[in-house]
Amino acid sequence: MAALQLDLAPGWKTYWRQPGDSGLAPRFDFSQSEGVQTVEVIYPTPGISWLGGSRNIGYDTRVIFPLQLSVDNTADITLIGRIEIGVCRELCMPVTLNLSARLSAQAPVDRLIETARAAVPKPGAGKLTCAFSAAEEGMKLEIVVPSSERPFDHAAIELDNQRLWIDTPKLERRDGRLMITAQIMTPTGQPMAIGRDGVTTTLFAPNGAFEYRGCLGA
Repeated sequence: MAALQLDLAPGWKTYWRQPGDSGLAPRFDFSQSEGVQTVEVIYPTPGISWLGGSRNIGYDTRVIFPLQLSVDNTADITLIGRIEIGVCRELCMPVTLNLSARLSAQAPVDRLIETARAAVPKPGAGKLTCAFSAAEEGMKLEIVVPSSERPFDHAAIELDNQRLWIDTPKLERRDGRLMITAQIMTPTGQPMAIGRDGVTTTLFAPNGAFEYRGCLGA
């Protein structure tokens, strides 16, 4: 394990992997690292804020991204990264960060990293059902959440096709179930095939967030 810590100036924010209505999702490139096969970036649960009528999903003050490393052996490694993030106050701008660090194979467990790992959304219980339909400028996605007493007040939806844009989902309780609807904008404005396995839904409640990967046909 390693981690990337970002400290933000007062009033500034950066974004989660699904940034909301605007902003830039972070991009991480560690391909030039030495002694490292793969790097998985772990995202702690973000906060949700509003700027005008736009919803932002991300972090302020400080965020620690744990990095799960697959290494060649037990020797020391050199982690080399290029990180592209968006930072926002009244206006948003892209920022590129380059880093290089020699990491010891014998380093002790870091409590800050462990705390950040524990702050990720928890796996949701049960399976979601979902249905796609044609809509103006693209498609409509309807998701049904299994019966839950948790007071979910926000949802974020991610698709494995990065060319598709999703507006802020709407939540409604109906017959004891939580219904989520969202508009999907497609490049042509016409419906297209979307795999249900590639739908990730994160539900936010005051006491934490829960993540559902994939959904079943309604």
